[in-house]
Amino acid sequence: MMIQINKVLVANRGEIAVRIFKTLHAMGITSVAVYSEADKLSLHASEADERYMLKGRELKDTYLDIDQMVQLARECHADAVHPGYGFLSENPLFVEAVKRAGMVFIGPGEEAIRLMGNKRESRMLARSLGIPVIEGATGPHDELKEQAAKIGFPLLVKAAAGGGGKGMRVVHSAGELDDILESTQREAKNYFGDGEVYIEKYLEGPRHIEVQLLGDQHGGIVSLFERECSLQRRHQKIIEEAPAPHLSQEMRQELMQAARKLASHIGYVSAGTVEFLVKDEAFYFLEMNTRIQVEHPVTEMITGIDMVKEQLNIAMGKALRFREEDLKIKGHALEARVYAEDPRNNFIPSPGRVLLHKQPADKNLRVDTALGEEGEISPLFDPMVSKVIVHANSRETARKQLVRHLKNYVLFGVKTNVPFLVRLICTEAFIEGQVHTATVEEMMHDQLIEQNADQNRELLAMAFLFANPAREFHRESIWHRLGQWRLLPSVDLLIDRETVKQSFIYHNASKMSVRRNGGESLFRLIEQKADTIRLDVDGHIHTLYYHARNGEMIIQHDGQVHELSPLRQIGRDTLRQINENPVLEGESTIRAPMHGKVVTVNVKAGDCLMKGDTILVLESMKMENKITATAKACVKAILVEAGDMVEDNSPLVQLTDQLP
Repeated sequence: MMIQINKVLVANRGEIAVRIFKTLHAMGITSVAVYSEADKLSLHASEADERYMLKGRELKDTYLDIDQMVQLARECHADAVHPGYGFLSENPLFVEAVKRAGMVFIGPGEEAIRLMGNKRESRMLARSLGIPVIEGATGPHDELKEQAAKIGFPLLVKAAAGGGGKGMRVVHSAGELDDILESTQREAKNYFGDGEVYIEKYLEGPRHIEVQLLGDQHGGIVSLFERECSLQRRHQKIIEEAPAPHLSQEMRQELMQAARKLASHIGYVSAGTVEFLVKDEAFYFLEMNTRIQVEHPVTEMITGIDMVKEQLNIAMGKALRFREEDLKIKGHALEARVYAEDPRNNFIPSPGRVLLHKQPADKNLRVDTALGEEGEISPLFDPMVSKVIVHANSRETARKQLVRHLKNYVLFGVKTNVPFLVRLICTEAFIEGQVHTATVEEMMHDQLIEQNADQNRELLAMAFLFANPAREFHRESIWHRLGQWRLLPSVDLLIDRETVKQSFIYHNASKMSVRRNGGESLFRLIEQKADTIRLDVDGHIHTLYYHARNGEMIIQHDGQVHELSPLRQIGRDTLRQINENPVLEGESTIRAPMHGKVVTVNVKAGDCLMKGDTILVLESMKMENKITATAKACVKAILVEAGDMVEDNSPLVQLTDQLP
């Protein structure tokens, strides 16, 4: 039966909500946004035709509140609800509630979600259809411990209702199992509303390849080729591409056939993805995601198909307008996920206020985000900020384009994984397309993290002088602000907390030079904007992005972010950070490394700790982070309790070297 959809409420947030709005607007369908108090400045809260604020503060009271979401949809007279991904997208109770209210759910039916959304049941179905499945087990806590001993380690503990890399941990030994089962259950309950977990044998070094599907209400099932999603960190995808490199046509056809077989058996409707692990010449069913995927843009790029538009057409009862044999792979697409996290500090989340967000632009580039030029990265949500997607005729051309665009992606105010992504894409393994799910972990310290930052301090220092940060804030020349430098042979700056003495010759406001090794290098200012400066250095053009504040600057060059300030303007806070040394005796305070919520406190006053002991667990951006003792000490006082929200650098626990 054909129906008409005129207004859609998007029961989601962030970049996926913004992306859905774009298709709704293109189709002439009214869009409705919902947002929480924490999201009031998010782009998605202002991009729709209508918007409504959700009551409550916790996720369970906002984006996971079925009753409130359905009530808002009814009150705004929406014809349909699009769930996006995550949150309620794979909750059959939500589907039922939407339908009971007389609205259309833009996605599969509740039975398909119930069957395939539970990873344990979907594995059983796949096995019954003759699709290979990795050995695993389900059941209560004690039973899982017994089964784990039989299956052997390493194991994966996974949320039964999980997806998107959430609720998934590797267990290397029996001694780790109890803690990991409990923490995974907490994360699963918090993020998916269902604490059930299961275990499966951990396959060493496989490829992660998934097949995109579309199914209509008339029995039509079409597979839109595959995506390579092997580059992951903590089971969270960070780089995706389509098609998968070095995948034989025979394997491609086997994977697509298995995916269609599974979807056809359950009468699947709407967009869905079947994920596989591929090892050598064998493949194993992993899970089926009954929703649109984060990485759907790369499939859109190589097929020219708007996945959200197809979801809407299917929901209105229309048959798929193409057959599988009509589809051809057009070029190659790559997607990189930009996260607010600190790669140099074990990738801990980095929420906070954004000072400048500047996206690159190009005809073959797409950036999906819900962050404007400024905004706030909330500690309450996943740390993904945006997706940078490129499309080209060849994989190598797409790779080079992605490197260039990432180097010109600017996000000041929080730490990001952009430099890490650039190095990853430039590794030999990625260039050759020889990667697997453990590639990132194996490379982490040798190639991706422990590298020196951009060492061109001279360029940074000269850019600082040309950009003249003092003028913006104090309306006076930097030469008066910082002293008569043009009469002196050098200037002292602090660059990334290191003192740099830079000699230079001042010619005029757009030309300076530097003498070195008996020669002279000429620096010319080509262009300066509010956040960008271009310099010609002996014929080589450099583009640098900057943000000035209180006489100090943040400068990005070649994808690396640096902090600069005149040495004589160092404030007490900066000086304290520079001179900070670990307390080896006496008392010390453990402080929060990020904004977050205290999940558990594992110690009490008077406890004696050894190095590595867990003091407490802090949750930020839906990830649990253990705060551990860095040396032998005793607990003098506990300053927080479970459930407390804490700010970055706030005190958590006081330690002492004195025995109780």
